Amino acid sequence: MWSRRLNLEQLTETLIDIESVTGNEQEVLTFIEDYLTKNKFSGEIIKNDGGLIAYHSKTNSKVALVGHVDTVPIVDDQERLSDSEKISGRGAVDMKSGIAVMMNTLLDEKSNEVAIFYTAEEGPIKENGLEILMPTLLSEFNIEFAIIMEPTNLECQLGCLGTLNAELKINGKSSHSARPWIGDNPILKMNELLEFLKENEVKEHKIEGLDFKEVISATKIKGGIANNVLPSDIKLNINYRFLPTLSNNEAKNYIMESLGKFGEVEIGDIANGAMPNLESKHVQAFIDSTKVTTKSKQAWTDIARFSKEKIPAVNFGPGDPLLAHTSNEFVNKNQILESYKLLLTYLKSYR
Repeated sequence: MWSRRLNLEQLTETLIDIESVTGNEQEVLTFIEDYLTKNKFSGEIIKNDGGLIAYHSKTNSKVALVGHVDTVPIVDDQERLSDSEKISGRGAVDMKSGIAVMMNTLLDEKSNEVAIFYTAEEGPIKENGLEILMPTLLSEFNIEFAIIMEPTNLECQLGCLGTLNAELKINGKSSHSARPWIGDNPILKMNELLEFLKENEVKEHKIEGLDFKEVISATKIKGGIANNVLPSDIKLNINYRFLPTLSNNEAKNYIMESLGKFGEVEIGDIANGAMPNLESKHVQAFIDSTKVTTKSKQAWTDIARFSKEKIPAVNFGPGDPLLAHTSNEFVNKNQILESYKLLLTYLKSYR
């Protein structure tokens, strides 16, 4: 594969050009391994179904750099352009530019970092590659702090929301659409549900002095078998982004109690959130050394997996998260370089 060293911009573009939609990550993982090896990476690489772990020393690898190599699907009108200021393309923000920074850091800062390139972050939670890699990370490394290289606009974004998906089934009775009085149209029963969702869509809270928004949304709706038949039922997916102060059971109970009066509720996947952990000396050291702005993370990220294992972590990486998953996804070139410099500043201060 590549035998010459690329600069950060070139490396980001090369990674973008390797399609790695969730479930199709093998080519980009092979590229990462080959690129590191052929550019004289002096450490070791562990491979398994969850991805790659690259490190210099197991005992001294105390700071984890964490990034997923998969992307969401590419849309028909996806921009793939580059100019003097920005790089466009699927994954430019989420998160091929962050992966490029991790790779460069491994080659240039040969001390206490371990880099985790994992699969399937954009897919179902239960298939997440980091979950597969985590037992190895916990048993073979001495990780004290993790930096999740998700796009944050170079802010230090702390904590994350929990996420829950539930299916709400509203029952009715099918009939010919010319004779609706014979049936019971479940679509007409949605008024109270829609009012509830509108009233509770966003609730603002402060946690450790940071602003978090609790959010509940209807994201999918399906029902009906033909244009001239009233549906026997309709099903909605309800996505609940819950506060890190809530447990998974508390989030489940809230959804069951709130939505149960509208129909039958079935809880799907769920993942806990993570507290900001501002009292952690490692979090404070990162903020102090980089001097970046601190905010909450208004989403779920794999910071929650480290929080669950009592490992403090931050979200930090190049790119505007508002551009993630969009058809005009792009990253500013200066942010890629700046995130790399700030990361090196922190790692040098960690010694």
